[in-house]
Order: sequence, then C-alpha cells, then structure tokens
Amino acid sequence: MDYRNRVQRNRWNALKLGASTFVMVAASLAPSGPTQAGQAAAATPAPIEEIFVTGTSIRGATAPVGSPLEVVGRLDIDKTGAQTVQQIMKTIPSLSNSGALSQGSLVGSSYYAPTIHSLGSSASTSTLVLIDGHRIPLGNTSHPLPDPSIIPTIAIERVEVLADGASSIYGSDAVAGVINFVTRKSYDGLMASAQRGFGDGYHTENANLLWGTGWETANVMLAYGYSFRSPLDANARDFFNPDKRAQGGTNFNSFNCWPATIQPAGSTQIFPSPTSALSVSSATANAMCNTNDFSSAISAERRHTVMVKMSTEFGEQFSAAIDVNYSNRKNHSTNSRGTISATVFQAGAQANPFYINPPGVTATSQTVRVSMDQLLGPGAFDDNKAENYYMTGNVDYDVNEDWRITLFGMSGRDDNISDTIGSVCASCANLGLNGTTNAGGNLTTISVPGTNIIVTTLPLTAANALDVWNVGSANRTSPDILRRLKDNRNFLRAMQTINQVRLNVGGSLFELPGGDVGIAFGGEWVRYTLDADVVRPNNTGPVSTGAALNNYYTYRNVYSAYGEVLVPVIGPGNAMAWAQSFNLNASVRHDKYRIFGGTTNPKFGVDWEVIQGIKVRGSIATSFVAPALTSFGAPGTGLYAGSAYNQYNGQINVPYASYPTARQIPGCPATGDRCIIGTGAIQGINVLSGNQSLIPQSGKSWTVGIDIAPAEFPGRAAFTLFDNKFRNGITSPNAGIAVNTRALNQLLTIYPAGATPAQIAAAVGLVPQTGNLPAVAYFIYDFRQYNVVNINVRGIDAQSEYIFETNAAGAFTVGGNISYFLKFDQFMGDGGEVFSPLGTSGYNQTFASIRAQGRTHFGWELNQITADLFMNYVSSYRNWSANSVVPITQTPAGNPLAGGDRVKPFVTWDFNLAYNIDAGGILGGLQDTQIFVDANNILDRPPPFYNAANGYGPYGANPLGRVVTVGVRARW
Repeated sequence: MDYRNRVQRNRWNALKLGASTFVMVAASLAPSGPTQAGQAAAATPAPIEEIFVTGTSIRGATAPVGSPLEVVGRLDIDKTGAQTVQQIMKTIPSLSNSGALSQGSLVGSSYYAPTIHSLGSSASTSTLVLIDGHRIPLGNTSHPLPDPSIIPTIAIERVEVLADGASSIYGSDAVAGVINFVTRKSYDGLMASAQRGFGDGYHTENANLLWGTGWETANVMLAYGYSFRSPLDANARDFFNPDKRAQGGTNFNSFNCWPATIQPAGSTQIFPSPTSALSVSSATANAMCNTNDFSSAISAERRHTVMVKMSTEFGEQFSAAIDVNYSNRKNHSTNSRGTISATVFQAGAQANPFYINPPGVTATSQTVRVSMDQLLGPGAFDDNKAENYYMTGNVDYDVNEDWRITLFGMSGRDDNISDTIGSVCASCANLGLNGTTNAGGNLTTISVPGTNIIVTTLPLTAANALDVWNVGSANRTSPDILRRLKDNRNFLRAMQTINQVRLNVGGSLFELPGGDVGIAFGGEWVRYTLDADVVRPNNTGPVSTGAALNNYYTYRNVYSAYGEVLVPVIGPGNAMAWAQSFNLNASVRHDKYRIFGGTTNPKFGVDWEVIQGIKVRGSIATSFVAPALTSFGAPGTGLYAGSAYNQYNGQINVPYASYPTARQIPGCPATGDRCIIGTGAIQGINVLSGNQSLIPQSGKSWTVGIDIAPAEFPGRAAFTLFDNKFRNGITSPNAGIAVNTRALNQLLTIYPAGATPAQIAAAVGLVPQTGNLPAVAYFIYDFRQYNVVNINVRGIDAQSEYIFETNAAGAFTVGGNISYFLKFDQFMGDGGEVFSPLGTSGYNQTFASIRAQGRTHFGWELNQITADLFMNYVSSYRNWSANSVVPITQTPAGNPLAGGDRVKPFVTWDFNLAYNIDAGGILGGLQDTQIFVDANNILDRPPPFYNAANGYGPYGANPLGRVVTVGVRARW
C-alpha cells in the first residue's frame, strides 16, 4: 500500500506541476490580435473534418501533439503481399522481431500480439493493440493476448503505430505505445483478390472480398477474408537437424531411440540398441537419435474472417454506426508420439517378460530410453482453434457544428481451445515397463496426486507388458497395450469476454489567435472475464478411464475517467517568422481497479512548426499495464489454468553466500562456494500459479523528434529519440536468475533435512499437484509470477522517403526506416544490479534486445507497371541463452556481462511487381484489375546459425526461405 500511495503521489505532483507550466507557457506565448481575415474566418467556423487518429481524443485533430505516429497505408499493405495482419507488422522495424516468423507472439503460439521496442512480452506485454480505436477480445490459453488478425486484411485502410506512452488516452497496456488497425469506413462497389504462395515444402492461399454501397444518409460494407498456410515439417530444412556440431554447435539429438537404448544399472555407458555390443558414454555429444520426423515446425492454419459495417444519419444531429466482426481460426500440427525413459527389471515381482540385456551384460535392471514414434506410428497431433467475435455500436449527437457527444458500446468474446491428442500415455508406458505409474518403478509412489491411490499392473505378462527391445514383426506388445498407449489427451478451453461502454464529449472551449482550444473528456467502464476448463490425464492409465478436470473463473471491472485539451498557441492567424504553428496538449486519465486500487497517468506534448514543413515535437508521459487475469489468478486463490506443482525439472547452481543451509544437504560439497541442486540425488519441487499481490506495471517515457516534409520537396523524413523506463514487469523468474539476485533469493527455499508434508502444504497452498513428487524434496522453488522485470531503453526511430520523377523513365522512390537502440539496461527486482543485454537474444525468453532492425525501399512506376524492392535488415547479436557455446561471463552478482555466440546479421530482399490493367491494355476487358507477383526472401537466404535445437534464433529470423506469391486484384 505504501508503494501505491507513493506512485500516486508522484504522479499527481507531476500532473499539477505540468498543468501549471502548461497554462503559463500557453498564456505567455500566444501573440495577440488576430488579423481581419482571421476574425472573418472565426465568424463562420468551417465544418470539422471527421478524422480520428491514434493518440488523441480531440475531434478533428490530424495527429497526436508531440508524439511520433508512423502510418502504413493501403498501398503499402498491398505491396507486401501480406495474407494476414502479422505479415504486415513485420515490415515495421519499431515493432520487435521484424525478421521473425510472422505467426504467433510467442514461439509456438497461434496468437499474434506485436510489441513496440521490445518492452516486455507475454505476461509483461506493454503494447496496446486496437481496432478502429477500441479494444478487442483477448485470446490464448496461457497469457491473454490480442490478435489483430481477426479482421479481414482487405478491410484495413491503414495501420497507425504510436511508439510513445499513451495510458492518458487509453488506459492499461500502452507503456511502449499503441498499434491501431483502422478499417475502411465505407466502400462503393465490389473488390476481390486471390493469391497463392509457393515455397520449399510450404505454400499459402488467400482470398478476399469487399462489397459496399451507400445512399444519401447511410452506407453498408461487407468484407470477407480467407487464408491458409500449409505446415512446415520439422525435417524440411537442413538446419533443423538437431546435431549442430558441424556448425560448431551442440548435439541436440536424444538417446530416446527405436528400439530403446540401454543403460545397465550401475553403469554410465549407454548401448545404442539391445543387440549392440558397443556402448558410448552418456555425454550428450554421443546422443544419436532425431525425433523430428513426425513433427511440424510450423503448424497449418486456416482462417475465415468477416466484417460488416453499417452507418446511418438521423436528421442533422444524430448518426449511428454498428460494426460486427467474426473470425474462425484452426491450427493443426502433427506431433511426435513422445519419448519414455524408465527403469525396467529382469527378475523379481516387477520382471518384464520381454527384457533383453545387450551382449555381455548381466545387469538385472536397466534404464531404457525409447522413442514411441516407430512403435505407435503417426497420429499424434495438436489442434488449436479459436472463434472470436465482437460487435460495436456508437451514437453521435452533434450539439452544434462544434460540440459532439458520443456513446460507444462494445461486446466481444474469444473462445480458444487447445487439444493435444495421441501423444504416448506416460503412465500406460510405465505400467507396461515396470508395473507402476512412475518411471523409477517405485511401488510406494502415489499415482494420483493429492490422494493415497497407487496403481500397479503386476505381475507383468505377455498380455500387459510393453516390449521396447524388439522391432517390426518381432515386437510382442499386445494390441490392447498399443491401444492404451495411444489413449491420451490434454484439453484446455479458455473463453474470454470483454464488455465496454464509453461516453465522450468533445468540442472547442474558446478561440485563441492560433485557433480553437479543443477539449475532450469522458468516462468508461470495461469488464473482462476468463473462464477456463482443463482436462488432463490423472496418471492412472488411459485418459478415457482416468482424467482430472479443473475449472477456473475470474473477472475484472475497470472504471475510468479522462480528459484532454489542445491549445493552438500559434496558428495560421498569428504565424510569425520561425513559428508557423505552436501547439500544446495535455491529457490525463484515472483508472480504478477493485483489487489494486487506482492509477492516474498524465501526458504532455508540444509541436513547433519552425518553418513550413519542418516540425519539432516532444512528449512526456506516464503509463501502466494492469496484471493479466492469468497473472493475478482467480479471486481469493490466485489459481489459473496453468497452476501446478510437481517435481522440479532442471539444475540450479546455488551460491552458499545466499543459501548457507545448502551446505547441509546430503551430497552438497562442504568446501567450495556453490552446490548444484536439481540433480538425480538432490531433487525438489516447482510451484507455478498466479499471484494476488501483483501491482500494475508502470512506465515513464519521453520523446523528442523532428518531422521534415517541405511542400516544395518531393520527400519526407522523421527522426525520433525515444526513452522509456519500464518498471515492475511481470514474469516467472528463472531459478538461475533468482538465486543470483538478492531481491529474488526468497523464491528458493532450502530444506537440508527434506521438506515435511506440512512444509510442502504451506508452500503450495491450493495449487493442484499435476505430477509425481520426489521421494525427498530438498528445496521448493516458487515459480509464481512476480513484479521483477525493470528495463530502461533509449533509441532512435527514423523514416525517410524521396520521390523523383522523369519524363520518360517514370517515377522512382527511395526510402527506408530503422529502429536503433542506444541503451537497453535491465535489473531484476528492487535494488537489483543493472546490466545490459543490448545486442543479445536468449536471456529474456519471450523477447529479444537486438540493437537494430531496418527496412529499405526502392520503387519504380511507369504507366501500368510498378516495381518495388525491399531490403530487410536485422543486426548481429549475441546468443545469451543457456545453449551458447561461447561461455557467458557474469558479474560477481551473477548477472550476464559478456560472451555468448555471435549470430550474424540477417539480410533478406523482398520484391513486388504489379501490372495495372486499363481499358487500353491487352486485357482491356478487365478494367481496374491488377496482376501482381510478390517474392519474400528472393535470394532464399537461410537464417544465421543460432545454437538451438531448430538451428535459428526465433526472434531475429525465420525458417521459411523464399516464398513467391502470384495474385490478382479486381474492382467493379
């Protein structure tokens, strides 16, 4: 509570100081005495042009004062050949990961939530995504994310990117900025397009239809979009091969093979097969099996989108509009059947009748590591599908030619299902190998977490045992056991809703010499809900006979009030040398939440047009991000669909200086300064859930920039210096970070004598157990989400374009844009050591901090032909993941300092060629028709090597290679 009060007090002080300064500056700078022409113009105010732009609520404003606004227009969109919204976004360098694969915001996710300037992602996302200035239903089964691909691409008029804090206008999520997808308001006629793309082992299909008509007081528009992309198999690229030693990397192969590899009890040697007389050490470099053959690297996706827009006028003062949007998406990916590692026995009560020792081996037990793909065959898959809709309605009442009252309402829902079917039933495999439901074959280990149930199938016979030693027709596993092994399913359904009501009042207060003082104010209510169902195996055998079901429901109400004022100190009526215009803007918004109270965020902006076509601007703002519903969890419990506790998987290098009792753990060295826990001998428990003590994530930002667009010059340029401080970002800290960060040390608790049942119960609370626990737990790691990520970024965004025309050779265009980080500092928790991951990827698992990303454009147009060449650039960076071959050096506090593998720059070229058919052309009957060819990565450049199992860095490159698309657009 003290923290929240301090934040509110600081923000109110900033607001009062800024408001006072704002009024004094406005009063002192305004020259007096408008000209007669100005007075005459004021006597009959001109109608306000209905333009609504991102970053302001002022009616008639053409741009947000002080802030940079990058616009991607309809023509730019057509030149990308984009099928979906995310493919449009990857052409904008200020949006992180522009070189990455244009699917999903997270690797493996079907939801796309773009991020500005790499300020967090996933649970800590700080970029607000809007459609036509309003929020949209959130989706995804893990972290709630917005997916703007729910709208047909043909309906988009432009995309506006505001890379500046904007919570004073929009409320939560706008710390890094806002991306607004503005759709067409109306259309007259019929438009259709179709295209097909071809790549190596990959293809796409896309079709769009747009129809609209209107009459004197009303119009209606219908847009439909269809898109399909094929899967990309996990063995479709050479660099997918898990063995990276030829590139100087690591062998990511597995010892899980078919038939099983054998590790006799008491030995560190592994035999490649039951009949092999030769063995290798268990070092990962010796692993020999690739399990990629049955999996998809990229899922197939099929999507249908529909948008209907209607608007009408009632007399001279009332107008109304309704938008309805529907999207249906289905992703399908094939999966490996999975792997099993277990202990099996030759003799005794748990003897497996199919047991085979390698030649010369006499051990009575062994560890088998097996891939189940060959035994069970293909058939495992994952279906991820979503149905999303929203409906908006607004009524405008024009009080007069100046003032307007708008009532806006919105209701929407996203129903997302993740259904994983056919992967091997682990408990069935263990029962068939050693007669128990656990890999170790322990007869006293509980089968169903939280109960006293122990399931066994003893004695093992030819009818109920699993044979992993013999292949082909010699394999003796019974048909019934094969059926049970395939009987497995994990099902998760997350239904999220949003309902919103907003009342806005806008107009002019009075006239200054520079123009009318505009004002907008209003209030808003938003309600979010999340209802999740989880079905998973209960570790007793086939899921059809034993499953666990959980339901989680949570909700949130947000009440908001806001206001904004625009003061044109200097304008056309009182312009002077070196001051064609000078505008001041102030906005403020208060958002109230039931759980963590309210937050108030002001923003101030200034524009100064020095001479015609050259404008200097600046802004300063505070913003915030409310914790996601999954991060906070259900009221009173903090539980969500991902809540779970089970055995910790992985190793932690624990410093004795921070954990002195770790020396007392059996197996930890008495000398030295560290102990590695999480090994086979020193096991522990991992707890994952929501956190009811989370507070809003916050940001403080400023920008300074210049826009150059002289009327007599056929070009434009814009440069922005941005600075943003992101505080209390939410994530589940990795244990390796927590043990080396003093502020996070409390997340790991050591129990030298083993945790008692009472201590475990106190640590996990109501979190469900979803897996087996170790016989003795020497530590418990709290993997809940916390406010621990703090980032300071500074950089430059630049855009430029120049057009020059010739008499005979047509018109040429040269342009480009780049986003370049000057600083990317980070620290974890309160008082953590500041370090810089700038120019790296891998330390933060859901976002990178690559220094520079850019896109250059060369265009040519002559008569009916247009050609455009684009160069995409992602700068070199360091691999700071755990897989780096070059060691990553650390500070004394354990934070990364230097080192890591160098990843080369990723440079690709795209090309667009279009022919516009007119009445005089060869195909004159197809008037208003365009035939086009798009080629992405025309040189088919593979991604630079990144030491990971898939061979590339997912936040700086993609595996598609060259994709050529042929299409046609027609208008009637």
